[in-house]
Amino acid sequence: MSKVMKVEGVLTLGPARHDRNSAVYKYIRVGGTYLERVKVVGELDTLLQPGKTCTLWVVQILTPTPFIFRTKIHMVYAVEINGNVHKAISAVKSGWTASKWLGVLAFLGVGGMTLLLYIGLLFWICAVRLSFVELPLAEMEGEPA
Repeated sequence: MSKVMKVEGVLTLGPARHDRNSAVYKYIRVGGTYLERVKVVGELDTLLQPGKTCTLWVVQILTPTPFIFRTKIHMVYAVEINGNVHKAISAVKSGWTASKWLGVLAFLGVGGMTLLLYIGLLFWICAVRLSFVELPLAEMEGEPA
């Protein structure tokens, strides 16, 4: 299940972990909205400046965890700064697909190694649940104007 949100206001960025194609922020605050675990693709990350007013379009994705719970991940797919809207839907889609399937493979591997402890079954169930999580591409295509 996922949800598309439009948030606007003054931007505050929390600590980030950068990789080759994106940045994952521990939190982002935009106006009165507080988002945790926010992934921003590289082409949009360079546009974000703390203290500036902007509008972000964010998709919230509920992903399974090995112990039957779910966690929220937020992905920024469009940014409006000074009246210009910058979309990166294809980059978000490819990044999500790659990270999702790497996660599935990791859960399957860990599940195989811990199968004798019966915890491995939980990891395998999580891998199957994660493989069915999708982005709401139809909503993301039509949202920013």
